[in-house]
Amino acid sequence: MPGTLPPLKALHIFEVAARSLSFSRAAQELFVTQGAVSKQIKLLEDFLGKPLFERTATGLVLTEAGREYLPGVSESLETIRKVTAKVQQSQQERNTLVLNLIPSFSSLWLIPRLADMHHQIPSLSLTQVAGDGPYRFDENSADMAIRCLPLSRSIDNAELLVRETLVPVIHPQRLQRHPIHQPDDLFDHPFLMHITRPQLWGSFIQKLELQSERTPEYRHGLEHFYMLLEAAHQQQGIALIPDFMAQDVLARGELVSPLDLRFSSGYGYYFLTPAFQTQPQLVEDFKVWLKRQLLAGL
Repeated sequence: MPGTLPPLKALHIFEVAARSLSFSRAAQELFVTQGAVSKQIKLLEDFLGKPLFERTATGLVLTEAGREYLPGVSESLETIRKVTAKVQQSQQERNTLVLNLIPSFSSLWLIPRLADMHHQIPSLSLTQVAGDGPYRFDENSADMAIRCLPLSRSIDNAELLVRETLVPVIHPQRLQRHPIHQPDDLFDHPFLMHITRPQLWGSFIQKLELQSERTPEYRHGLEHFYMLLEAAHQQQGIALIPDFMAQDVLARGELVSPLDLRFSSGYGYYFLTPAFQTQPQLVEDFKVWLKRQLLAGL
């Protein structure tokens, strides 16, 4: 019937076979049998009522109908490929959120939980970009951000995810060499320094009222918690780490937290969003998942 469309599979096989002028090479390219190629070509020829190929002494050639048909088929298939890729890409972009967050939050907590996130929110494709300090959505392209900020600060479009509670962590082999039976024994180990928040150890000692005549030995200034954690892994000393960032290594026994000492730093991890959101429901789903996972680990 004039105007009826032929089978797409047959058109695809015809285009490949016409380009290579070989049913066997077409079969190899398409990962099908040569018989399957011949069957689809015969189906298309029957549909058109005209032969598309003929065999000569030198090999396979296109008939006049085949030569006339090939350019239009190739162009149409290429158009289908392009528009399909465009639709797939636009769908993926609609489901992609960009999160600007503290590197340690990403490497120590979020990345190990991406599989669960994908299971709980299968439509979400998350792009993580490392960042720290103040964040302005009008100057950047992220859909959301996570920052560590003082609990006393009032912030527009920000929601507290978790309060920061710090715990000392140390390698069990180092602890075996220099046991910690009481708070004063902490001073037998070098204190690993967070250089952007150098007040942490002083606040820890003051808030827990640790009494000692000994002066702490501060060693190895490091910028991020993931660096401090690695230094503790390498038995370089004792580090103060947010409890939720340390929970995985503590659960695996790679590090230990002596005396179960903990203190609240007066900071918290906040979820920041712009005033105008392009995908509010997806952002909300991700935020709810974050809070649920953080709460489950405490």
